[in-house]
Amino acid sequence: EDPNYELKKKIRDAFQVFDRDQKGVCDEREIGTIIRSLNIYPAEKQLQRWIHEIEEEEPTGFIMYEKFETLAVRLLTDEAINHKRNSEDEILKAFQVLDKDKKGYLDAEDLQTLMTTYGEKFMPEEVKEMLAAAVDTEMGRVYYEDYAEILAGD
Repeated sequence: EDPNYELKKKIRDAFQVFDRDQKGVCDEREIGTIIRSLNIYPAEKQLQRWIHEIEEEEPTGFIMYEKFETLAVRLLTDEAINHKRNSEDEILKAFQVLDKDKKGYLDAEDLQTLMTTYGEKFMPEEVKEMLAAAVDTEMGRVYYEDYAEILAGD
């Protein structure tokens, strides 16, 4: 009996959602979604390194299940601690650093600028999606205590 049987089943189930023709391959653009569905939250650069690691020598734009499974098992076992979602407390502290006046909220416009300008930049669609969930539309603010709880949850 394979000690990783249950883990591999979980990985296979996640992969098969995107293996539209049941051929054991999926579009490499879906790998990030699959990995995040397994509760692994890499930075974009790390995700690109993993894709490069498992793509064919002559890249086709598709990833074979066998190579993905090997990577995913490794990420979920040996390297699991490195890719966990941040705790509510860690997220809250990050927002508090940005909230220099200790108001308990950030202006949506300011947050959008920060997210697309500094550090690991987010894509405009990602920011739009995040702000849609986070912003108090009447005031144009992100009350981050509530949002930190949402971000930390599964």
